[in-house]
Amino acid sequence: MARIELPYVDKATTKGKTYYYYRREGQRLRIQGSPGEPQFLANYTRLHNAAEKAEIKAKTRPGVLPGSLAALIVAYKKSPEWTDTAQSTKVDYLKALDPLATLYGHLLVADMPRKFVFWLRDHYATKPAEKEGDPPTKTPRRANRMITVLSILLSWAVNREWRPDNPALRVPKLKTGEGYRAWTDSELEQMLTAPTTTEDIRAAVILALATGQRGQDLIKMMWTDYDGEGIYIVQGKTKARVWVPLHDRARQMLNTMPRTLASTILTRADGQPWKIDHFRHEMGDQIREAGLVGLVTHGLRTTAAKWLAEAGCSEREIMAITGHTSSTMVSRYVREASQKTRAKSAAEKVARYREKEASAKPGKNRVPNPRDLGSILTEKNTELS
Repeated sequence: MARIELPYVDKATTKGKTYYYYRREGQRLRIQGSPGEPQFLANYTRLHNAAEKAEIKAKTRPGVLPGSLAALIVAYKKSPEWTDTAQSTKVDYLKALDPLATLYGHLLVADMPRKFVFWLRDHYATKPAEKEGDPPTKTPRRANRMITVLSILLSWAVNREWRPDNPALRVPKLKTGEGYRAWTDSELEQMLTAPTTTEDIRAAVILALATGQRGQDLIKMMWTDYDGEGIYIVQGKTKARVWVPLHDRARQMLNTMPRTLASTILTRADGQPWKIDHFRHEMGDQIREAGLVGLVTHGLRTTAAKWLAEAGCSEREIMAITGHTSSTMVSRYVREASQKTRAKSAAEKVARYREKEASAKPGKNRVPNPRDLGSILTEKNTELS
């Protein structure tokens, strides 16, 4: 790669073609055209002017107030606690860190009262309705995330003596319902057979059902982790290493799948590895294109856990496969499966009992079958007359 006359411009040659880029402050932006062409100079000027304005704005931006929430966020992001956090968790935390820094960064950490924490939770518990006249949309997960991240920040601050206590501790979380809904058998069949479902997404659905893993872990599964019977998985969120046995359909799919140059099992249609945001968007789009409503990719993890529970697996057995570190959610799946099993058993007992009673001979202790009540009443009326 060689430097040419205009500042911040580099050129690169790939497969016999030369491309030009504007490189500055970590950015690498493609410049259309070639040097000497009016199009090239116009595009370069546009990119260069935008970069100059951004640099001036950054230099004139007011400094972060010492001791403020914004300063705390800056310090936290430089700490080992943030560095060691999984990338997928960072993405989730930033959904709270960014508005906390932008909207409330001026607040002093040492003076932050507990009532502010409750106000923040309640403020993010709803968002304006999309249509005028409709009630606000409830967003309890968003509110709980804000408080969780704020509590993490303030606990970090307490350990660094920014303040003596954490006012965000033990703030009651808002109810979020029963989590991500499991897919029904008919919904799975509809997704897998829909003409809009591509082979790469169909493979992802089957692998999700077979392993019960999160989306970010699905796209990282390597061919070298598959041993013909099961697959080794290091979960990004918990760092837990688990081995998951695969059922026949998943093994048959893996054994017959065409392999690309990528080392990952799941790839895009062009054979390149997935990035998590692209994967989530593509899954969501194809779920909707299949005509399914109210379903998300994470619901496949719920489905896998429920299937394990309904098969009679214990909490520990389910956790060994899904990698859950807490039994809170898993115990609910087990309770629901147990209730379903008991209800089926009770219904079968009632059916057998009624069948037995219907075939029993008349006697003083016989309990009449409802079908016999009409004839019995007719006989009694005849006797009375």
